[in-house]
Amino acid sequence: LAIAFERSGMLSGPFGGPGTLAVSSVVTRAIQALDLPLCGYCGLMLPVCEDAGLAARAVSGDISVTSLLAFSSVCGTGLDTVPVAGNVCVDELAAVYLDVACLSSRLRKPLSARLFPVPGKLAGDRVTFATPYLLDSVILPLHGTVHGSENRKNV
Repeated sequence: LAIAFERSGMLSGPFGGPGTLAVSSVVTRAIQALDLPLCGYCGLMLPVCEDAGLAARAVSGDISVTSLLAFSSVCGTGLDTVPVAGNVCVDELAAVYLDVACLSSRLRKPLSARLFPVPGKLAGDRVTFATPYLLDSVILPLHGTVHGSENRKNV
């Protein structure tokens, strides 16, 4: 997906930069305009660990949890197959899920969040999955992460 977006000529740089939200909206509208029976989520899905281009953009630092959440405002799913640090605290995860829920409520559409806390990994670390269904990528940081807080409840 990311590679197709970049080849569309509508982005000024790599996927994740200016124009990504607009292209996401155009693709979602095109999918929703198809005269097909609908079932479940309907629109663009941006699964970080299921798309080679998205996995590469995670490695290059061009996407973040926050940018993916922004793109989901015009897409059909939400946050999908996003690897996060294994030491992420419950409060941080809850805040991300709250953002997804608020966006879903405000836009009156279902959104999901499949975040993968990876034990022993920190933001920026490379991650390798032992399944053919997920692509290797990097751990994406959550904005607002506070390291070293004594009041954190780790997952």
